[in-house]
Amino acid sequence: MSINQKKALILAFKIGIGSALAVFLAHLFWLENPMGAGTITLLTLLTTKKGTFKLTFQRIWTFLITVSLCCWIYPWLQEDFIAFGFVIFLLVLITEASKTQQTLSVNALIAMHFFSTQTYSWPFIFNEFFLLLIGISIAIVFNLFHDYRGATSSLVEKVRKTDEELLILIREVIVYMEKMETNSKVWGEFGRIEKELQTALSQAIEFQDNTFSDHPQYFIEYFQMRIRQFHILHNLHYEIRKIRSMPAQAKIIEQFLDVCCNKIYEHELPIMQKEILSEIFLVMKKEPLPSSREEFESRALLYHILMDLEDALSAKVDFIESLSEESLKLYRNEKTKHIVSMEEAPDRAVF
Repeated sequence: MSINQKKALILAFKIGIGSALAVFLAHLFWLENPMGAGTITLLTLLTTKKGTFKLTFQRIWTFLITVSLCCWIYPWLQEDFIAFGFVIFLLVLITEASKTQQTLSVNALIAMHFFSTQTYSWPFIFNEFFLLLIGISIAIVFNLFHDYRGATSSLVEKVRKTDEELLILIREVIVYMEKMETNSKVWGEFGRIEKELQTALSQAIEFQDNTFSDHPQYFIEYFQMRIRQFHILHNLHYEIRKIRSMPAQAKIIEQFLDVCCNKIYEHELPIMQKEILSEIFLVMKKEPLPSSREEFESRALLYHILMDLEDALSAKVDFIESLSEESLKLYRNEKTKHIVSMEEAPDRAVF
């Protein structure tokens, strides 16, 4: 079973059992409109753990506004359907202005209860409040249950897969610079890779919102960093394709990329690579001027490629330096659990 299927199954169980329990409790306390409690539980469980707590406070204060509007507008207007439409109109304006659009469905449900019963007494208002209280309370309890281990394993696996695909692309750059032959199938995978990275980033954000901890932030920043690097490599690929003949200086870049692939672990600062890049820039500045227009254009493109590679390394530096000390420890621990030594797998370390 995939992680998405497992997550969907867990959510279905939480919504099904939670909604049924909410309706049962509403019946147990002899509340009117007991199905409303189940609906409130359903709508609240669709959010993350952090989102549930935020939505709870929003539901309470918008509930007070909804009750006030119903008690004021319904008796005032003679036509019931006009009164209901006017209440919904005002609720939409209020929720849009206060950025609480997620509460609109429950508030519309409460307004419908007022519309169908034509009751504005305190007992009925308390009845609606207890429906709301039961619904959000069960949602809070059920959202405490989350598959943290499965989510973590899935994200770590996506990190590994991302590293492998990045390594393949770097190897393709080296091969092209050596033989002037490109693997169109590999470079055609960029759309798929970028889509998968965006999905992984969304999952990392969801995981963050279900933990009450800032430590998993490194997953979010990691995938943001990799997305930035993939974009750089994508542009670099087009720049390399413009080179008609590889100048002699291209050999230095090949060797540099080989160092990136074989010497630096993915959780370390790429200090050595940046030092090597600085030396390459100095060497290229001291090279004799190109003897032909074609050589001039090729060397100019090579220089631009070096700048792209420097930007890719800077993305990794920014990522690691942005992590807190505890997050960095967790990041390295997660890596070392799944990364074999360089002696066993020299091609596993990348930018």
